[in-house]
Formats: sequence, C-alpha cells, structure tokens
Amino acid sequence: MKHFNKESRDYEFIAKFEAGIALTGSDAKSLRTQTPQFANSKVEIKNGQPILFNLTIPLYKYSQGQPIDTTQERNLLLSQKEILKLISLRNQKYMLIPISIFTKGKWFKVEIGVGRKMRKYEKREKIKAKEMKKTLK
Repeated sequence: MKHFNKESRDYEFIAKFEAGIALTGSDAKSLRTQTPQFANSKVEIKNGQPILFNLTIPLYKYSQGQPIDTTQERNLLLSQKEILKLISLRNQKYMLIPISIFTKGKWFKVEIGVGRKMRKYEKREKIKAKEMKKTLK
C-alpha cells in the first residue's frame, strides 16, 4: 500500500531518502484503511531532528479516548549521517518534501525528496518531452 503526494510532481528532486515515521497506534491503523492528505506538507529540521509538518491523517473510526490532533508534527527516523546530509542540502536552499508514505514489512516509511519547485516553463518542457517520447514509440 502506497499513498502519493500529488504536489510532489511540481518539484525536481536531486536526492531521495527513505525515513521511518513515529506514529501512534490509531494513526497507523488509520493509514492502513484511509488515505492521508499531503496538502502543504513539508519536512523541516528542528534541533537536529527532522519533523514532518501538515500531514493530515484522518481519525481512525474505532479509536476511543481523547480527541487526537490530526495535523500534529511527526518525528522522522533517520540515521545521524542522513540527518547531516539533509541539513547541508537544506542550507543550500533546497526544499524537503514528502513524496509518499508506504509500508515496508510492518513499518510505515516516508519517502522524502530533496529538490526545488519547477517553474511553469520547465513543467511545459517536461510535458512536451513526455509527449514526444510517446509519439516516437
């Protein structure tokens, strides 16, 4: 099962990372049954720890107890070497964008793309190249 961020199509990525995500039990159950919403989601580095912002995971319908904030900040689990690489790329003015959430075994993983937003003319060129490739086949 894989959930994609449609907004990530507007970015040109120079690197991709696979990170674990810290979830509560009801969040994990909800991800197995429902689709998260990536609207304006991003990854930032706070105090040397990568954090995922604005990812909306809908409430699990059978969860009980106190109401849960569906857009809370979620910690990403990466090695120290990968975190240092992300920090250096972030300092070079690249954006950190979640591309997808997927399961790997019993764990949930987030694919993070490091890149910049494409301009309109770059998008048009990309579409033209894709169409040319189709016509050549």
